[in-house]
Amino acid sequence: MNNKGFVSKYGLFATIVVSVVGVGIFSYPSSMAKVIGTDGWFVTIIAGAIVFFLLSLIYRVVLKNNYNTFYNMLENNLGKIASKVFAFILCVYLITLVAFGMRIFSEVTKMYLLEQTPTEFILLVMILTGIYLVRSEVSALVKFNEIALAAMFIPVIIILAFATRGGKLTNVLPLLQSKPDEYIRGLVSATYAFAGFEIAYLILPFMKDKDGIRKTLFKSTLFITFFYVVVTILSLMFFTKEYTQNLIWPTINLIRSVMIPGAFIERWEGIVMFLWVLYYFTTFVNLYYFSGDIIKEAFNLHDIKLSSLILAPVIYIVALYPQNIAELYYTSDKITPIMSIFSYIVLPLILLISRGSKERGKKKK
Repeated sequence: MNNKGFVSKYGLFATIVVSVVGVGIFSYPSSMAKVIGTDGWFVTIIAGAIVFFLLSLIYRVVLKNNYNTFYNMLENNLGKIASKVFAFILCVYLITLVAFGMRIFSEVTKMYLLEQTPTEFILLVMILTGIYLVRSEVSALVKFNEIALAAMFIPVIIILAFATRGGKLTNVLPLLQSKPDEYIRGLVSATYAFAGFEIAYLILPFMKDKDGIRKTLFKSTLFITFFYVVVTILSLMFFTKEYTQNLIWPTINLIRSVMIPGAFIERWEGIVMFLWVLYYFTTFVNLYYFSGDIIKEAFNLHDIKLSSLILAPVIYIVALYPQNIAELYYTSDKITPIMSIFSYIVLPLILLISRGSKERGKKKK
């Protein structure tokens, strides 16, 4: 099935970037410092190359299936029963990402801004806000991403440009001193930090210009990788490896510590929280929409408004399951990497293999 294209290359670029770079960026330098020390930036570059390969795999799947929508690809290649099973597994993975990210968001909001506000209330407000945007069409979602991209990164780039003033490049040294198993664990953690690029399944079928898509995927991956590398290096420069390891959200501490000469902003808490809300909300809305779209197609609901309402209480319950932030990160580290293997590798390979088998079968006939 050919879909009428309305998504520009910039829309694809913006959607992938804002879907991937969520609240995880605020804890990323700490997690990398714990696993791989000062080599986090180097491992991030390798992870970026891996993610580009995985994105190219998704693009090949969509191309081979004539730019069909995601669930139609599943059903055409795997049949009605298997397609529902695979759709359900991917939906569980996406909802887990969304729910755990929402819980992290609520914990930080309580710590820095709304100390007396119940976690349940913060979660409820975010879900209701997300439902409002998710009820729109894909075109509205992409337009939101295009606007959000500038609002997310222009302020951060300006602020981080001043972070080099208080840092020491020697804190990033020594390099390449870790053990092989540490590099493997660091690479796994870094690759997982790119979670959310699966949104390409949703967007690629609606591309207006089918030429140069792979180049756009490369640019988006390069942008995300560069941003992760810069944040990691600046955190090490500013705080040192040992101190970065002990911080929960070093990027927040980095932004709050920056002093801009002559700046009219006396305290950075407001800016930090604005960025925190925006970084989470973009990831949440995109993955929430993708999950709702999968459920809508799998169960013939015909309207994403209904599927988004069905998923809302599930997100709420999963987000509240961990008792505290420590248990949240522990659960996330144990569950989501396993589920991501299915999303990153198993699913696209199965779709490619099944599609290839169907094409060979048609040629024999």
